[in-house]
Amino acid sequence: FISVCQPFPFRRSVNTPTAGVCGMQATAAIEALLSRLAACVDDVVERARSGAELREGEAEGMCAALEELLAHRFKRRQFLLFSVHPWSLAEHAEALSSAAAVRIGVARQTGSTDSARLRAWLYLLLNRRELAAEVDALLTPELCSLMYTRGAALLGSAERDRLVRTLKPLAALRFRLGASAGLCLPEQPSGSLEDARLSAAACAADVPTADAALAAAAAAAVARAEAAAHADDLGDSAVARAALLSYETRGQT
Repeated sequence: FISVCQPFPFRRSVNTPTAGVCGMQATAAIEALLSRLAACVDDVVERARSGAELREGEAEGMCAALEELLAHRFKRRQFLLFSVHPWSLAEHAEALSSAAAVRIGVARQTGSTDSARLRAWLYLLLNRRELAAEVDALLTPELCSLMYTRGAALLGSAERDRLVRTLKPLAALRFRLGASAGLCLPEQPSGSLEDARLSAAACAADVPTADAALAAAAAAAVARAEAAAHADDLGDSAVARAALLSYETRGQT
C-alpha cells in the first residue's frame, strides 16, 4: 500500500531519460544546421576555384542554410506583442558603424518583405567580403539572449565561433549578387577623400565603363557624408545612405 501523500516513486526515472533524449535531439539539430552551412560554403569555395562566377544561383544554397541557422529558435514574438523575423536581428547592425548602417538602409529599401531584406543584406555583405566580420560583431551574447529562445544554436559561444570560422573563407571570394537590384555597390570608404578616390578606382573595375563616373561620384559622396557624420559624432549617416540609394536607382547592372 502506498500512501496518497507519498510522491509517485517512478516519476524521476520516467522523466530523466526523456529529457536526455530531447537534449540529444536538440544537439543533433544544431549540428545538422552548422554542418549543412559548412558543406554549402565548401561547395561555393570549390565553384570559385573552378572559375565559376559567383552569382545568385551559386550562393542560393549557402544563403538559405545561413538563414535557416539565423531562424533557429528565433523569438518570433517580441515582448508578447510584435511578430518579428530574423531580419530584425540584422537591423541591429545599424549600430555597428556608419557603413553597416548604410547597408541596412539599402537592404531595407530593396526588399519588399523581411525575408527579401535579410537576403539583400547577406548579398551586400558577400559582395563586400565582410559577412564573417559583420556576423561576428553582430552576434553578441547579449543580443542573442534577447532574440533567441532556450536551445537556439546561436546562444552557445562555441556555436557562434564555429559559424564565424565557417564564413571566413568567403572573404577571399568575389561575388556579384543582386546586381539587378543595385546591390553591387562601390566600396564604402572610411571617411577621407583619398579613400574615396581609391574606392572609386576599385569600383571602376567592377562596373561598366559608362557607369564608372557615377560610381566614383557615389563613392566620393559617401566619403564626404561619412566624414561629416564622424565630425558631428553622428552614428548614422543619412546623407551616405541617400547617396548609395541614388546610385542603386541609376541603373547599376
